[in-house]
Amino acid sequence: MYLARKTINSRNRYFIRESYPDGDLIKSRDLFDLGARPEAYIIYPGGNACYFHEDIHRELEKQGVAPDEEELEQLFWPFLRPETRRVIEGFTHKNRPGRRRETIREACRRCETTGFHLFDRRRLHYLRFGQLDQSKILRAPKKIYRPLLDKSRDEIEQQFLQMEAVLNANEKKTYTYVIFDVPGNFAGNLARNFPQALSQEKVDECFLDEVCQLHADEGFWAGMPRTNGLNEHLVRYVCWFFDHDYAESRYLDQIIYDWMARHRDFRPPRPQPSMPLADALSVMEIDKKELASLTVKTLTRKYRYMARKFHPDTGGGHNRFVRLNQAFEDLLRHVRARLAAPGFRTPRG
Repeated sequence: MYLARKTINSRNRYFIRESYPDGDLIKSRDLFDLGARPEAYIIYPGGNACYFHEDIHRELEKQGVAPDEEELEQLFWPFLRPETRRVIEGFTHKNRPGRRRETIREACRRCETTGFHLFDRRRLHYLRFGQLDQSKILRAPKKIYRPLLDKSRDEIEQQFLQMEAVLNANEKKTYTYVIFDVPGNFAGNLARNFPQALSQEKVDECFLDEVCQLHADEGFWAGMPRTNGLNEHLVRYVCWFFDHDYAESRYLDQIIYDWMARHRDFRPPRPQPSMPLADALSVMEIDKKELASLTVKTLTRKYRYMARKFHPDTGGGHNRFVRLNQAFEDLLRHVRARLAAPGFRTPRG
């Protein structure tokens, strides 16, 4: 059994329904009409105890259904007083004799061999993980689809109606955009990460095409009465899509942050190959004895003199000038290393 909600003349009306097998299909039927106020059928004799009106038991038994208190508590849970929910929340009846319940392991094993509709899988995947990009949905563990086992189409839709209540207003357009696989109609990463950048006329057109295809899918609606107009559950999604904006996306911010992070890394310049000390001295026209008395200042003065002499603009050759620069850099490192050595003393002490 499950609690179903239906909007009639802009008012919510509640029904107790049941999913039952009918050949290869699973259909649903109404068991009891709770009206607009299901809480009216909850009786509080005193304290935090409660029981349910005898009309419910009488009507359900007349239709061959014998619910226990646990099932009724689950059905009426949203309408119970908070104090009563707090008291009975920790009580379960999993070990009730004479009644076998399927274990989670058995249900997960059945999920591996059960074919679930892709639309249901998209909805559960988004509600579970909140991911706009569902390109890897086929890799998701099938055990997350356990709530869909052995349920009629109406019960599944009523279940999603409750699960989607957690969505904020700014999530509803993004949710419908994802579950109808609108990104699949576009190429590139923007469609799966930043739908705001797409042509919204094209997005609207693709969305309506996907809605029409699902509406015409006989296999999806199997076991559920069809109506002339669009199914009320699809009407809900169409309203969400056109009445709301996309959820705020951090996709562009993340792109900018990643770019900054890549360019923030310091990469030291690659060391230039050095020439032998004898070659550097020869290029700079300095003898080995003079090297011991060189300072940064005297070496720089020597380099400037040689640069004016061998610069290509003053008649020097290009290769000769490149070798001069390399010799100066090598000798400069040599002089600085000698001056930084422990025990070195300048002429001034």
